[in-house]
Amino acid sequence: MRRIFFAALLLAGCSYYSDPSQVEGTIVTPGNFFSGSGVITNVAVVPHANKTPGAQDPNHYRISVRMDNGGMQSVDTDNGTFMVGQAVDLTNDGRIVHVSGTTLNQGMGR
Repeated sequence: MRRIFFAALLLAGCSYYSDPSQVEGTIVTPGNFFSGSGVITNVAVVPHANKTPGAQDPNHYRISVRMDNGGMQSVDTDNGTFMVGQAVDLTNDGRIVHVSGTTLNQGMGR
C-alpha cells in the first residue's frame, strides 16, 4: 500500500505537458487585471462564451486567483486545463501560465 501511495505522489509531483497549448491560456477579458503570481482558488465554466471560429472548446473558464502580493482577482481564459490549488502567473501581455517548481527555481536564479 505504501508503494502505491508513494508512486501516486511521485506521479502527481511530476507535471508534464506534452501539448504546448496546455501550458498557458489567453486572458480573454484583458485590461482589467494586475499581472503577477498567485494560486488558483476557484475555476468556473462560462458556457458557450468562446465565439472563436473553429474553436475546439465552446467554453471559457473564469479563474479566481489569490495573488501573492495580496488581494484576489478573476480572469476569463480559453484554456480549461487550470485547477484549484495550482500556482499561476498572469503576464503583462494577457496570458495565464502554469507555474511549475522548475519555473520557480529558474525565476529565483537556482
